[in-house]
Amino acid sequence: MHAQTNRPLISVVIPNYDGARFLETCLQSLIRQTYPRVEILVVDNSSRDSSIEIVRRIAPQARILQLESNLGFAAAVNRGVQAASGEWIAVLNNDTEAAPAWLSECAAAISRHPEASFLACRILDFQQRDRIFSAGDCFLRAGIGYRRGQEQADSDQFQQEIPIFAACGCAALYRKTVIVQANGYDEQFFAYLEDVELGLRLQASGMRGYYIPSAIVYHVGSGTSGGEFAPFAVRLRTRNAILLLIKSVPGRILRRTWRMILFGQAFWFGRAIVHGRLLSYLRGWLGVFPILPAMLEQRRRRKQILEEEGERLYQSILESESLARREFGSSASHPSLFLAWYFRLF
Repeated sequence: MHAQTNRPLISVVIPNYDGARFLETCLQSLIRQTYPRVEILVVDNSSRDSSIEIVRRIAPQARILQLESNLGFAAAVNRGVQAASGEWIAVLNNDTEAAPAWLSECAAAISRHPEASFLACRILDFQQRDRIFSAGDCFLRAGIGYRRGQEQADSDQFQQEIPIFAACGCAALYRKTVIVQANGYDEQFFAYLEDVELGLRLQASGMRGYYIPSAIVYHVGSGTSGGEFAPFAVRLRTRNAILLLIKSVPGRILRRTWRMILFGQAFWFGRAIVHGRLLSYLRGWLGVFPILPAMLEQRRRRKQILEEEGERLYQSILESESLARREFGSSASHPSLFLAWYFRLF
């Protein structure tokens, strides 16, 4: 009994919106966890399907938080964090399947790294389980979050436990005291890049996180949004990439990296055009302006902190980009055209 009570309680927070077709697989995988101290919270963004009935049938022990409207992924996570009892919060997409030892491996990593503030999991493609979805998140000087290993074959380099810049919000663990102190995900982002923006703030504050390759989760991908280049996704990714720079990147970094940022934005614009999403892209830019005053006010309140933390954050970004560059150079067939040009130019 003593050994079990020394293990941290992990609260798994699952944001959900019309995810009935995914929830049974996700919840069944949590029921099969070998770790004994788990709390399950499903935060439902006013779903119109049978999501609630499925949760009650498959995981009657789960706590359900029903929101009155669709507040978005970021807000749903924050509501779950506020209600959670655990010392650690595991944020989990509804379109996932966690390996049985997922949380046991996370708990072992917590024990190995008592200084850790967050953990990133090894997220594999649900259909092609020998391919990486994310092996932790890197951040580039271009102002872009990069899912390490994305679309690459799983290999030895992704099975090494290493410090990491940020955790992909699809399957991420945060120490509750840390995420509460950081005020959680920025709810004005709604969805997309909220995990990267939080990662910037945590790195600037000197928090440490690790990529845990033995903590495995399988991810369908874009289960709610409809795909990477769905109109909704393009609009929010465009808008939030700008908001992230405005809110959380210090001026001294922007002055050093503006050429990389322009290249990154131009490349994303080109991809949107190729996929026939010019209108969604423009709507993303228009969406910046209603939120701009609030973002500038947050930046103003954090001005002194941004100035003090700027150099530390820049060094973390350089280390993160160096990791991405090394792995790109060691890969025989890397699928990212953006990185191919980026590392050639910068």
